[in-house]
Amino acid sequence: MSNLITTLNSNNSNLHLEDSFGRPIADNRLMTLDDFKSIKEEIDNSGRKLTDRLAENPFILIIRAVGSPWQVILKLSRFIITLFNTFYSPNQRKRLQRLKEIGFIEKIPSQKQLWFGAYDMFRFFIIPGAASYYKTKQINFKFHVFLRFLNDPSGLVDPIGIRAPKDTIIGHLLEVVHANPVYDLQLLDQFDDGLDEVEKQTSQMIDKTHPRYLSISAVIEDENYYSDLLEYIKKYRKNPSSPQLLRATGDARKNENFIISESTFGTLPAAFRYFNRLPNNYALLFKHAKASKKINLNLCDPWVIGEFKKRNN
Repeated sequence: MSNLITTLNSNNSNLHLEDSFGRPIADNRLMTLDDFKSIKEEIDNSGRKLTDRLAENPFILIIRAVGSPWQVILKLSRFIITLFNTFYSPNQRKRLQRLKEIGFIEKIPSQKQLWFGAYDMFRFFIIPGAASYYKTKQINFKFHVFLRFLNDPSGLVDPIGIRAPKDTIIGHLLEVVHANPVYDLQLLDQFDDGLDEVEKQTSQMIDKTHPRYLSISAVIEDENYYSDLLEYIKKYRKNPSSPQLLRATGDARKNENFIISESTFGTLPAAFRYFNRLPNNYALLFKHAKASKKINLNLCDPWVIGEFKKRNN
């Protein structure tokens, strides 16, 4: 039984914005908070076919995640490229400018806003959702992150994907059952062959012909993920405003602040609007990071705030 569910588009299609290719942009404008709350969160683990991640000896998984000597060289090169791009701002600027030209970013945030925005994304959305999900799968979260690091460390170095090479973004999409793959597909759109390549490599994982099949399959825990992902990629390429593919998260969606965070950080345009609303001053940013224990509604999109207030009146 798949743990990935496509949501219904609840909002008016007139809210769709188009990118520079004339395609509708996948954004939280297409979703409502009720869309997220309507997702069935029960995950039935009984009778499932165990993937290698769930059935294999942990030591074997570690060896597989490390990969062959040639794969180690390639992943170290990706790691070095990511670190270089982290400190070489012209490369970042070029990537961000490309995303802006496509229409995913309205305004390029400062480096300060990007780093503190990534921190908020992690603590309000990625970590709580992943921890709740892996709990339902009876997987040790810390060990799972360790396997991911061994499989491709560059995937953990760049939290928002503007510094990592194309193959790192694709590898990250293949090694993690995503809460929502839209953000990563939008990142891949900055490369001429990004979507072609992710569709090809997803097919290779299904056929077990991917060059990194043994290492990536040591990390993935859902036997249906690749078939669900490939189907969604094809739909996204035809129409990016197709119903988004969302992962069941366990208890996380019982918390409305998580749902608001998911709506805010699940797509690239919404996430970058949030980044741009952060203060552009270190003193204020540190104050924000220290004071904010849950997502600040004043930094979210107005329609999300409106829904939240309407629900709580």
